[in-house]
Amino acid sequence: MMSITTENPVEARARAAIEYACGQAGLDPAGARLIRDYANLVYELPGERVVLRLADASTPGRFERLRTSVRVTQWLAEQDFPAVRPLDVRQPVAAEGFFVTFWHHERHVGPPPDPVALGAVLRRLHALPPVPFDLPTYDPFGSVRRAIDACRVLSGADRDWLLERCAALSEAYYERLEFALPYGLIHGDAHRGNLLRSRGRLLLCDWDSVSLGPREIDLVPTLQGVRFGLTERQRSGFSEAYGYDLTTWPGYPVLRDMRELQTLTAVLRNAHRDPPAHDELRLRLESLRAGDERTWNPF
Repeated sequence: MMSITTENPVEARARAAIEYACGQAGLDPAGARLIRDYANLVYELPGERVVLRLADASTPGRFERLRTSVRVTQWLAEQDFPAVRPLDVRQPVAAEGFFVTFWHHERHVGPPPDPVALGAVLRRLHALPPVPFDLPTYDPFGSVRRAIDACRVLSGADRDWLLERCAALSEAYYERLEFALPYGLIHGDAHRGNLLRSRGRLLLCDWDSVSLGPREIDLVPTLQGVRFGLTERQRSGFSEAYGYDLTTWPGYPVLRDMRELQTLTAVLRNAHRDPPAHDELRLRLESLRAGDERTWNPF
C-alpha cells in the first residue's frame, strides 16, 4: 500500500471529489483521511464514522458494478448476512473522474481472521436464497486484461506472455471445465483480507466483484493463498468449514492458475508509481514464467 505524504494531482482530484460527493450525500467532509490506496482510494470521515471508496470512473462498466454492490449489500442486510453496510444515500456519485460510494465504517481489530472463519461465512453466503434482481455474470479475465493493456512497465515479451496465458486459461475455463458446485451468487474476491473483525463480529467486505458464477470461484483464493504463506492446516480447515475440498476437483489447477493471474491486477496498475508494487510485479512474473512455487508478498 502506498503512503501519501504530500498532496499529488490524484489526491487533489480525490479531495475535490470528496467535497462534492459529501455535499450530495449531506455529509461533512472535514478531516477526510486516506487509509488505503490500492485498487481504490479509501478515505475515512472520522466525524461521520463513514468510509468513502473512490473508484476510477474510466473502467468500463464500473458504475453499474458499484451500483450492484450497493444493492446486493442492502439485500444482504435484509437477510441478516454479516457484510459491510452501505449508507442509505443515493450512490454512486460521479465526481472528478471517480465514482464515490459511502459505507459505514467498521474498524478491524486484532489479527487477520483464520481462513476457517471465512469458510463458514462463504458456506452461509452460498446457502442464501436467489438474489431477487439481476446480477452480472462473473468475468474472470476482464480486469486483468485491462491492467495488462494499461501497465506502463511491462516489456513486450512479458505483455505477450501474460496475454497468451489469459487466452489459454480462458479457453480452459469456458470450454473444458465441468463445475461440481451449484451456480449462483458469489462474492468474486473472497480472500481473508476482505473479512473484518469489528465489535466482536466478522463482516465480509469489498463487494465490487459480486456476480453470478460457479461457487468454486469463492473458494480458490484461500486455497491459492499458499503463495502468501497460508499453511496446509489453514487451507484444510477452510475446506472443512465450507464443506467441500476444492483441491480434489479436477478443474482446481485451472482456477488456481487463473487466480494467480488475477492477483497481478493491482500491481500491474500501480507498478509505475509505487516501487514496492514494481518489485512485487517482477517477483510474481518471474515466478509465474519459471513455473516455481516461491512465496509472494501480500499487498
